Amino acid sequence: MRSGFPRRPPPPPPPRSPQPCPGDHPPGFRAFFLPGGLSRAFPLEMPFVELDTNLPAGRVPAGLEKRLCAATAAILGKPEDRVNVTVRPGLAMAMNGSAEPGAQLLVSSIGVVGTAEENRGHSARLFEFLTKELDLAQDRIIIRFLPLEPWQIGKKGTVMTFL
Repeated sequence: MRSGFPRRPPPPPPPRSPQPCPGDHPPGFRAFFLPGGLSRAFPLEMPFVELDTNLPAGRVPAGLEKRLCAATAAILGKPEDRVNVTVRPGLAMAMNGSAEPGAQLLVSSIGVVGTAEENRGHSARLFEFLTKELDLAQDRIIIRFLPLEPWQIGKKGTVMTFL
């Protein structure tokens, strides 16, 4: 029996995030399917690197941020002028229950930190760099890799999806 009220149409599906798509796109770019059947290639540049450490500022080598920028660019295969580095020394930190000197590195990027195979190679080279630069044992350093999508990075008053 009908109640006399018209049925409401189902709500539209939520907007989808851009989905990776295969195909021809310039080197250093990753293509995505966008809502509406469009596709677009995005630069795989602009990695973000954040180094947090409880080492006092005086024990962090001068110019570390520039050397970390150059090393990250070489390791990830990105132009150095697109790598963003922040170094924060002198933090209150505990790692594995110990406040002994240590460091945490966060590497975030579009397209180059998304698989275990990629990150294993990046990790080995970043550990080599950090142990030498900071004079820390490998068990006092931890690296986190965070893959990003173009809609998660704001630039020029919009997000990378629309640039």
